[in-house]
Amino acid sequence: MNENTFHGNVGKNPEINYGKNNGIAVVNFSIAINSRRFDRAKGQWVTRPTIWKDVVCFGEFAENVYDSIAKGMAVTVTGEEIDDSYTKESYEPGGEDIVIRRHKIEARDIAVSLRAQRAKVTKAERNRGEQPSDQAQRSTAPQQVG
Repeated sequence: MNENTFHGNVGKNPEINYGKNNGIAVVNFSIAINSRRFDRAKGQWVTRPTIWKDVVCFGEFAENVYDSIAKGMAVTVTGEEIDDSYTKESYEPGGEDIVIRRHKIEARDIAVSLRAQRAKVTKAERNRGEQPSDQAQRSTAPQQVG
């Protein structure tokens, strides 16, 4: 397994969808990874460009993520980088197709940083008889505490 850990800030509120055939929850969001390093030649700290990572989660884990994190929260994401590349057909007859290279993190675990924010953790309770359409009607976005 190619497991990595990334620490950053949630760039937008998570979006949830349910599989058309199987009803499994899928959550997508992005994190912004910012870093600084000390430049000895300049004698000062230098901010590096922001790196954006797309994150995807599945199943009950995805529902927990959707209910728990919001834009701006500092999080640590552990998961596998997966290839999400695709080929785009050329618009010109006889032209070469274009390969769009993208990577996503398929999250295995997500933790909220408590360095500059507070969180209240509760055990997730799921009604196993609840249908995906009932779950999709939940529209309450998580709020930052503190």
